[in-house]
Amino acid sequence: MTKQEPHQKVKIITPLIEQGQPPYQIAINHPELDLSVRTMYTYLDKGLFTARNIDLKRKSKFKPHKCHKTQITDRSVFTNRTYAGFQLLAPDAYVEMDTVHSSRESKKTLLTFFFPKEKLFLAFLMNRCTKGAVRFVFNHLEKRLGTYDFLSLFDNLLTDRGSEFGDPEALETGMDGIQRTSIYYCDPMKSGQKGGVEQAHTMLRMVLPKGTSFDFLTQWDVNLIVNHINSIPRKSLDGRTPYDAALESFSENILKTLQLRRISPDEVNLTPKLIRYNR
Repeated sequence: MTKQEPHQKVKIITPLIEQGQPPYQIAINHPELDLSVRTMYTYLDKGLFTARNIDLKRKSKFKPHKCHKTQITDRSVFTNRTYAGFQLLAPDAYVEMDTVHSSRESKKTLLTFFFPKEKLFLAFLMNRCTKGAVRFVFNHLEKRLGTYDFLSLFDNLLTDRGSEFGDPEALETGMDGIQRTSIYYCDPMKSGQKGGVEQAHTMLRMVLPKGTSFDFLTQWDVNLIVNHINSIPRKSLDGRTPYDAALESFSENILKTLQLRRISPDEVNLTPKLIRYNR
């Protein structure tokens, strides 16, 4: 494959950077550029491309922060569900769970899941951030997937101590009384124990910045954002996307049921324009 001329490289790189794509993704999807990720950053720093360094969403180091959620007050729910117990269990596969809040004017919330092995990200819109709303999403997923597939996906869940997760028995027990999952809680003030979902939220916030009202969102919008996030190649997956990694772990039917699909590499967009342009 022939090397691209400088002006041709500019034409490829600039619009992709403006779409929020990281240099690693561009390098993986465009080997004809013959540029390493480090070289691409260097050229951007030197202003050799029309895209600027400031346009990049550099990977930020995750810093555990104080959680401002309303916390679970009934400590009995943590019995046999602590992080220490989770570590002793050492499950081969587990899922991290969290919530992302809208602006203060809106009560809508996103319930999010992250599969560390596949780097797969899921999000579901809730009208309120309550225990009942979380259980509603669980029941909806069990209905769509079936109890067996739900159990195979969500066998073990790790989450924080937000009050919306304060009824673990309701989440663990399926609609037919069958145990469908096991809930474990991070230690207080230790959100870094589920750092994967926290990092996924940084990509989500590229499309939905803090202070954005979720009132205008539909589940279709949320699915669109999720599919773009899951179509970004990851170095930890040897250049594969989370979608492709999940396709190897789960059946194609499960991914379709979750309304997941692959986005073409050059169409991936992690900016607020993603939602504006698709309305």
